[in-house]
Amino acid sequence: MQEPDIIQIKMYIKEEESTGTYDVIKVGKHLYQLPNNDPFNELLTYGTIIEVYPETKEEGIYTFKSVFKESEYRVDVFGLPSVLNETELRTVGQKIMDEGGYWEVIFGGMAYVNLPKTSNFNVDDELNRLIKAKQ
Repeated sequence: MQEPDIIQIKMYIKEEESTGTYDVIKVGKHLYQLPNNDPFNELLTYGTIIEVYPETKEEGIYTFKSVFKESEYRVDVFGLPSVLNETELRTVGQKIMDEGGYWEVIFGGMAYVNLPKTSNFNVDDELNRLIKAKQ
């Protein structure tokens, strides 16, 4: 299966009076799916489909209109324990992906974890299990 093309758009969000550059996948004329999380806006999470106004705020800058379709994933944010090494964290990441989820590390120590809303996988329990095993 071919991976969708990820492009970048500049988007203005009126409620926040901010403009940012977003990785997106074009899924319709004015619809884009987000392939990752925006750590500054809880509406803009992995898998969410957004709609932008067809006209731009300025040349090349789209204006956010609304969430067209909410993500089918729930998002949780974890501070990564410094006692776990990269290999141990990757095993947790692999379990997240095995559940059909997605994870990314932002700011060097924050893990944004997206799991299907039907998943019962508990990331916190898994991290605590690894920490206990090291003691």
